[in-house]
Amino acid sequence: MAKPYDGDWVLRTLLFLPGHVEKMVHKAASSGADCVVLDLEDAVPHDQKEAARQSIRGFLGEGLFENRTVFVRINPISSGLTLRDLDGVACEELHGFVYPMAHTADDIKKFDAQLSLIESNLELPKGHFSLIVLIETPLAVLNAYEIATASDRVVGLLFGCEDYMADMQARYAELDMPLHTPRSMVAMASRAAGVEPIDTPYVRVHDLAGLETFASRARDIGMAGMLVMTPRQIDVANEIYTQTDREIADSREIVDAAENARKEGRSIVVVNDKFVSPPTLKQAKKVLERVGAIEELVRVTQKETVLLLTINV
Repeated sequence: MAKPYDGDWVLRTLLFLPGHVEKMVHKAASSGADCVVLDLEDAVPHDQKEAARQSIRGFLGEGLFENRTVFVRINPISSGLTLRDLDGVACEELHGFVYPMAHTADDIKKFDAQLSLIESNLELPKGHFSLIVLIETPLAVLNAYEIATASDRVVGLLFGCEDYMADMQARYAELDMPLHTPRSMVAMASRAAGVEPIDTPYVRVHDLAGLETFASRARDIGMAGMLVMTPRQIDVANEIYTQTDREIADSREIVDAAENARKEGRSIVVVNDKFVSPPTLKQAKKVLERVGAIEELVRVTQKETVLLLTINV
């Protein structure tokens, strides 16, 4: 699958913006978002969709997103616009698509076949285009694991709460309680399938303290990133979805202690008076692997001025 850096996918922040607004697109290209998503769906009026397709193709062709991860959110199959979207924007410089309103695994299997045909026509390798699938209905939440494993192209599941809440006839409440179950189910399905779980956006774009709380709750249940609606949200979200210095130091200590015990022929490992079980060691290694993946993304995209220390697991 095409992406501008080696190693695992890192999708802490997905910056969505309308694909036809040149000023916003140029600003996004120099932002600190891990992935830029140029929208052809809700953010683009119907009478401007063709212009948006042409604009996106132009931005990609001129190398605006060189060394940056860029996806396009297409219109849903039910709109009758999907094929026109694909014909208008598919090219080598594009890394993938955000697929809206998925309901079952069959939706993704059919779309996978369509992308294979497009790749063949463009003389691109099979699997060039990756997929982030929007999980935004109760049915999709229940089918999340099957959707995530329907195609090797799927690199992430993105929970969309607005349509979900409308379909559930649910009410927003304190502590985001109505979102806890679907968030957990999407995160669990994603982790089981080996893809990135990505959270719904925080819509109060000027409330950065609220964003920190909102993102922290999602991070605590296993989300790996979130959709952001404006560049002002990027730094806060990136920080929440990056391992802390304390987590890195503790993980390094656990991994080093386990390695020393192995060399000495000891089966019992204790760090800071706590027994290190195999799951604890596994979690520590995952923390360090994630830090390494973030460092690689930062190195290639040059989005941050301070690189994380190289972690050799």
